[in-house]
Amino acid sequence: MKKTNSFLIFLIILFLKTSISFSNDYLIKKVEIKGNKRIPESYITNITNRYINKKITDEEINLITKDLYQSDFFDDISVKVDNDTLFVEVIETPIINEIYFFGNSFLTDEQLKDIVKINKRDTFSKNKLNQAIENIKLLYSKTGRNFAKVEVSKKDLSQSRVNLLFEISEGELVKVNKINFFGNKVFSNNKLKSVILTKESSFYRLFGSSVFKEENITLDKNLLKKFYFRRGFVDFKVMSYKRELLPDYSGYNINIILNEGKSFVVNNVLIQNELSDTSKNEILKQVFFKTGDSFDERAVEESKKQLNNFFEKDGFTFIKINHQILNKDNKNATLDLKFVITEAVKSYVRRINITGNTRTLDKVIRRELLILEGDPFNGQNLRESINSLKRLGYFKSVGVNILKTDTPGVIDIELKVVENLTGSFSFGIGYDSVEKTSFTIGLEEKNFLGKGIKTRISINSSEKSTKYNIGITEPYYQDTPLSLSGDIFDQQREVGQKDIDLTGIEIGLGFRLSDYRNRFGYRYTTSKTTTDDNFTGTSTSGEEGIEIETSLINYSISSNNTDSFLNPTKGEKKSVKISMAGVGGDAKFLKTEAAFKQYIPFSYGDYIFSYGTKLGAISSLEDEKVTSSNRFYFNSNSVRGFDLNGIGPRDNGNDNAVGGNKFYTGQVEIKATKLIPGDLGIDVSMFSDIGSLWDTDYPSNVKGINDSSPRVSAGVAVYWNTAVGPLSFIWGWPISEESYDKDNNFKFSIGTSF
Repeated sequence: MKKTNSFLIFLIILFLKTSISFSNDYLIKKVEIKGNKRIPESYITNITNRYINKKITDEEINLITKDLYQSDFFDDISVKVDNDTLFVEVIETPIINEIYFFGNSFLTDEQLKDIVKINKRDTFSKNKLNQAIENIKLLYSKTGRNFAKVEVSKKDLSQSRVNLLFEISEGELVKVNKINFFGNKVFSNNKLKSVILTKESSFYRLFGSSVFKEENITLDKNLLKKFYFRRGFVDFKVMSYKRELLPDYSGYNINIILNEGKSFVVNNVLIQNELSDTSKNEILKQVFFKTGDSFDERAVEESKKQLNNFFEKDGFTFIKINHQILNKDNKNATLDLKFVITEAVKSYVRRINITGNTRTLDKVIRRELLILEGDPFNGQNLRESINSLKRLGYFKSVGVNILKTDTPGVIDIELKVVENLTGSFSFGIGYDSVEKTSFTIGLEEKNFLGKGIKTRISINSSEKSTKYNIGITEPYYQDTPLSLSGDIFDQQREVGQKDIDLTGIEIGLGFRLSDYRNRFGYRYTTSKTTTDDNFTGTSTSGEEGIEIETSLINYSISSNNTDSFLNPTKGEKKSVKISMAGVGGDAKFLKTEAAFKQYIPFSYGDYIFSYGTKLGAISSLEDEKVTSSNRFYFNSNSVRGFDLNGIGPRDNGNDNAVGGNKFYTGQVEIKATKLIPGDLGIDVSMFSDIGSLWDTDYPSNVKGINDSSPRVSAGVAVYWNTAVGPLSFIWGWPISEESYDKDNNFKFSIGTSF
């Protein structure tokens, strides 16, 4: 026992002696530094000098080493003590001198430099380099080049500098050979293929839609989920989405395994209304569901929008609407849908921040807003403001974020705009089967100096007409809600064997009152009608051999709450214009025109139903007859299926149109953007038009003077947005016509600008 205790005491003494020897202190009198070329000694001595003439421990030596490594200036560091000297030897981390890319043609050097996130004068880092390689491969995979290779070599230079050389093999585009669906029983493979973004390779897919992109996997899954959820399949899941590389590496087969589940129907629609005492029946009228309907997420969202609008119209500003799925019965595939309507926290707008408008002045944007700083937050006013900004045509997109602040009940609104090119020089050549070859050249600026000023110069010429126009519009003169406009124009058009030459100026003053735009204008024109040597007409135009001066004033009132000027999907446009000639000049008449058109989306926006009408009448004043240049004429789009000037009074001698004093047209159309599956950009519509043109102050040798009977047509139209420009194909067939009318059953047009 004593021997054991003695042995333990010996071990303890030995351990203490060893520990003491390991924790020896070193007295440092000087520091010597080796290996630094670019980094000055002062940088290192700033760390080490505090130990001069002091004792230093092993832990402090480790601390010096750690501090130097953290600077990221050194690849290797050795710190040791010999006698009274602290030796520091370093190998410096190289500095990036230049970055070169080789083998890239699809992506430019500038694009690659942005993605690698390594800059000149950065210190070299293996981690950054590895990340740069992955970033390049990822970027190429997004373009469909999944087998891109990247190799990097490092060329050492003097002064611890290196050049990085990225050698890139971009690889070929990898296309999708076949898409296979498994587990789908309700919907066919072809239907599901039309839903997803990834497409099979085909001869008509020329622009990359059949290239496999890794990022499309998530998008495809979400699109399938949305498709099924919109049809009541609330248990739908994508079980597997796998790609299989073909043996020759030429493409992929995509295999997608689905679990469709059941299509659920709504058993009961429940309402929990904590906002007002509005009856349940009134609220249910705003809901896009009734008992027995298939559950559809689109209908849920539309119901929420409709409910929100319903309560906002009753003066409720702060509304919160949620939905819940209750009592889900998997056996019978039924569920209850509950809408919970409560009052949201009242919020006020502290600040409206506008970003992205590098050119357009803030005031141009703010004057379109119906909500201002300090106002109570109103969702309806904000939505209308966004639509108003979109209708300007200055922006590719307009987004909005509602931001919380540190103060309860106070929010900030952030408007994000992406500016569009508003100035353009256009040169175009087009062909229309009715108007024949056309030529257009123009210079237009819709947002001059970022102030919203519109300037325009244009020349449009075809075999049937030539038009010149120079104009300017200031929508907010002197920052007031008054618009000023002015135009100078010259128009020459061929009507049968007559040429009508019209030259003039027009100025206008406009203002907005409530939701309506009002405009007062003055127009002065001179017109002259001439005939060619082979003229066989027997009617009178009222302008033979003379020049007619027309001096008129006009007033128009209009409104437009559509969601887009170019391609409306909802909303309506209406206008009335009254013109009176006789303020000087030769012509004296009263002219009235009215137009209305409404767009109604249905099937959740997959189809757009539109209908509209136009009316016009012109009557003489003080027994001055209305001459040919001031009458109404129909173009080939007025009643499709009829020719240019194919409807209305006609000359008995040469059967040419002479125009009319009264007209009406009406159109109904159903347009589908998803009728043709795929991503071809083809829209299809079915339409029916009605219209008539009649009456003239020069009835001699004219037929169809008093014939106001309706001409009716029906047809289909196909619109295709292609890389070479928009193509349109219109087939129209008269259903009701007169014997002297002129038909045109097919109209084709193509045009582009460059």
